[in-house]
Amino acid sequence: MIYALVNDCIESEKERGLAKATLKELIRYLHEFAEYYQSQINCIEDLTPDFLRQYVEQRGKGLGSDLIKAVVWSLRKFGAFLVLRNILSNNPAKPLRHPRISPRSQLPKYLSVKQLRALLHSAAERRNKRDFAVLALICSTGMRPSSVAALKRSQFIASQYCIIEKTKGGGLKRTALNEYITAILQEYMATRSDDCSALFLSDRGRPVSISWIQRMVKQAGQEARLSHPVTCSKLRHTFAVHAADRHGKILTKALLGHQRLATTCVYTHLSARHFRALMNMHPYRMISCRSLQ
Repeated sequence: MIYALVNDCIESEKERGLAKATLKELIRYLHEFAEYYQSQINCIEDLTPDFLRQYVEQRGKGLGSDLIKAVVWSLRKFGAFLVLRNILSNNPAKPLRHPRISPRSQLPKYLSVKQLRALLHSAAERRNKRDFAVLALICSTGMRPSSVAALKRSQFIASQYCIIEKTKGGGLKRTALNEYITAILQEYMATRSDDCSALFLSDRGRPVSISWIQRMVKQAGQEARLSHPVTCSKLRHTFAVHAADRHGKILTKALLGHQRLATTCVYTHLSARHFRALMNMHPYRMISCRSLQ
């Protein structure tokens, strides 16, 4: 019975348009829970907050907070589904709480402007037009690899300098492009002679995958000889930090496609460059300068 309910929940989320990668995670965590459920209890009415809390503690023992957060998220989805189907009167997963993350661990790692310039310059010299277009698109928009992999030709509107991307929640967002990235994408499209609807194709003529994008970005970072590994997540953080420095967090929230400002705050913090002018105004600094004159 539990597996039937879990599969019904998954189908319901699929019909709601849950992103493919997110749906894959939901399937994984709910199937793991169903296996644990069958070995512990036999009646759905025994699905209590204490039982779920015990499962989360056991499943996440010794593991990172991100995995625990994903497990709690999947259980809340399942609990809400059971309430919607009138199988349970209350969501037993609602009292569950995400693990606390210290503010220090939330500070994102990002590339400086100099490092970002070196990465793009290296990619332009060593990589083909497709790889360079993918890398430049992520750097200039902060797009996730899942959104890049899902792009269609029709979603790139060069005349309006924008791209219609699929967001993490399954919706669509109009993302503005500057004239440089628009020209780079047009140069790449000029090399295409196929009729495939995907915007980016692999060497085998198939739409690029998320794992391919992640590997390509990592290799591009190694070729640029940067001191730290480069990932898609780090490039998204880089875009967010520099956008917040220049435009503020409200506009950065819109650029990243977040619904809540608190989500954007996890991605952004002021870079050291932002503090230099302020430190020059510090009373100690002013006194020191006068004493040297």
